[in-house]
Amino acid sequence: MATKIKITAICGWALPEDWFCHLVETYFPGAEVRACYPRNPENEEEAAFFLADTADLIIGYSLGSLWILHHKNKISQNTKIALMAPILAFPAEKNLGGKTPYGKLKYQRKMLASVDDYASAVKGFFDLSGIRLQDKELKQPYSRDILIQGLNFLEKVSVSPKVAEGCIAVSGQRDPLLDGKQLKQLIPHLTLLEECDHSPHKLLSHLSQHPGITNNPIIPASQIPQPQRYI
Repeated sequence: MATKIKITAICGWALPEDWFCHLVETYFPGAEVRACYPRNPENEEEAAFFLADTADLIIGYSLGSLWILHHKNKISQNTKIALMAPILAFPAEKNLGGKTPYGKLKYQRKMLASVDDYASAVKGFFDLSGIRLQDKELKQPYSRDILIQGLNFLEKVSVSPKVAEGCIAVSGQRDPLLDGKQLKQLIPHLTLLEECDHSPHKLLSHLSQHPGITNNPIIPASQIPQPQRYI
């Protein structure tokens, strides 16, 4: 009996774990998928907990990609890493591929902190990104404080482009949040997809057929041989 491939998928900002898990399962049928949303993205203990169960493939989407690069030293060397809509730094002012000015991030945070029904603020972000969720899936999947923690992470954290070396990376040319041309200069092995925005569907479709995954089958973590001891 074939062993299921284990995938850990790190969600983008405000994405429900169940929704993202189901989406990844759609493009990787038969895989054992676990989706995680970082409640406190900078927290080292939380990162270690999410990464404790070794996966064969870890996928980071948007905020999830920055989270992976920020905590990359905790990921097993035997785990393949894929970045979708990779973020090196989210604010435009950092000149690392992000398009969103600090002022817009601060406005989004202010909206979350001030309005009673903050699902509308989340929906506005999803609409801009090209993500279409049903109303029932937009009913405040996370607390206000958790969402603000995510925005704080996007505002403050940046990583060197060198950290993306060895990772599969794919982004959309029509992404309203990321400058594809600048990202391609910073991450030369990045694949830019035409007619693709920030939503994860086409990115996952491409990833599921990527030569680094399909032509070189992933060896399940449970089947990786352990080093022999010699007495």
